[in-house]
Amino acid sequence: MDTKLIKEVTAWFKTTDLAEFCYENNGDSIEIKTQEALPEPTNFSCPLTAVCAPAVGIYHAAEKGKNLIFTEGQTIKQGTTMGWVETVSQKHKITAPVDGKLRVINAQEGAAVEFGLPLFFIEE
Repeated sequence: MDTKLIKEVTAWFKTTDLAEFCYENNGDSIEIKTQEALPEPTNFSCPLTAVCAPAVGIYHAAEKGKNLIFTEGQTIKQGTTMGWVETVSQKHKITAPVDGKLRVINAQEGAAVEFGLPLFFIEE
């Protein structure tokens, strides 16, 4: 494509209020976009709050000899103990960060977990 033509098209484009322009002729093409033509980032909200593993280790729902069973749909209060992640040196307590309904349970007794792995999802 002729650089003179590109300069002319670009100069003309600046005099318009267009946000985007495409030109094609004999296999040559040019596409110009202004900042306004760029897609805006998508913002979304989710009513679910993830309860994540605080460390790498083994998930336990309750201490030995105790029974702690959660079911999807169950109401959970902020601060409720939802289990522990046991590492070589210590146990890391998992607590509900918000009040709400327990919607998803990913945690499995005795399963290996990674730091930040979502174990539960609570709907506020």
